[in-house]
This record gives sequence, C-alpha cells and structure tokens, in this order.
Amino acid sequence: MQNSSSTALHQTGPRTPPQQRIAAIYQEIRYRICTNRYPPDTVLREEVLAKEYAVSRSPIRRVFSMLEHEGLVEIRHGIGTLVTRIEPDQLADVYAVRLILTGAMGPFIEMPIAPHVRDFFNRCGDEFLALEKGDTIGFAETNIRYFTAVTELVANITLREIQQKLFFQTSRMWLLLLPSMPWEQTLKTVHDETMEVVHRIDAGDPIGLSYAIRNHIFESQQLFKAVQDGESAK
Repeated sequence: MQNSSSTALHQTGPRTPPQQRIAAIYQEIRYRICTNRYPPDTVLREEVLAKEYAVSRSPIRRVFSMLEHEGLVEIRHGIGTLVTRIEPDQLADVYAVRLILTGAMGPFIEMPIAPHVRDFFNRCGDEFLALEKGDTIGFAETNIRYFTAVTELVANITLREIQQKLFFQTSRMWLLLLPSMPWEQTLKTVHDETMEVVHRIDAGDPIGLSYAIRNHIFESQQLFKAVQDGESAK
C-alpha cells in the first residue's frame, strides 16, 4: 500500500524527477513527524535536511511549506521550522470532522475488495497484538500502514486526501499519551477493529465497513480523552 500524494503535490500529469524527489522527501519527513521521531517542538534545520537528502535548500523549503499547509510544522522567522503540537480543543475539532467523514465514506468504497487487501488488514491485526509493551514507534508504523490502507479503499480522491491529512494531524499527538494508556487493552481494541474490517469485507458490506472504522476512531478519541483528563487532574 502506498500513501496517496498530498493535495499540494497533486498533478494532472506525470511528475518530473524534481517533483518526484520533493514528494519523496515530503513523505519521509511527514512520516518521521507522525511517528514522533520528530516530536512536537523539534526544530527542523534546512541545512541539515538538505545535506541528508543531497539537495539544495530550495526543495526543503518547498517541503516545509507543504508540511505547514497541513499543520504539521510552523515556520517562525528568526527561530526556524518547528514541529507543531495540537491543543486539546483543536484536537477535539479534528476528531469530530474525522468521525463525520469516516461515517460517510461507505458509498465511496467499491466492492468486492481484492483478497490481498483483505489479507493485509488481517496481518495488521496480528502485528498490533505482537507489539512489545511500550513500543510506540512500532505501533505508529503499523497504524500508519493500516490507516493508509483504509483510506486507499475510498474511490473519491478528495475525501481520501482529507482523511489522510486529518489522520496525520491526530495520530502523532495520540502517540504522546500512548505510554499512559492501558497497553494490552489498547492493542486489543485496535486488533478487534481490524478484524471487524475483515469481517465487513468478507460480507461485502461497505456501509458497515465505514462504521466499523468510525467506531474505532471514536474509541481512540475516548481513550485519548480519558488519559488526557487523568493527566490534567494530577
């Protein structure tokens, strides 16, 4: 499963090699942000990343601009490019929109779904259960693969891209509180949801599939809120 391109990179025709390079760098840095390899408040340096990717600073500036458009970084003059954090009220707003969009995506899921895609979701469930306690990066990597595959089921490109954007905004903040969550319960919750996705695929039920995913987002929101409220009460 490949991540779909950002709206900012959408092209009506084939990309040139420089555009392909920018897209690859963008996806890699976004991945690092959303697995908390670059946690909130990290300062990203143009010169460091330009050297790492063997490019001039111009492509890195383009990538930073795209990430800022998605709310993942903030460019501050005199300071640099900072990885953002989402405030609780903003996070609640994003979750509310995700719930609405996910519940509405059923008509845009085309059935039947290929057996290898069904098997992919089944493997994701096994991968969640196999994670060692406290392996938040492993959780993030599996979760990104899983939710990217979920959105790839959506035939409507605009809906797919909006869902991915909102997912990447919330997932990294969720990871910050993951160590405070009941680990085994959390893994069982996400495993059960992947199994429900497989069940709905087997049943050829796109509406039920969309609501299974919506329920998972709701459960994630409630877990996050419970831990967040506990942290605030300390």
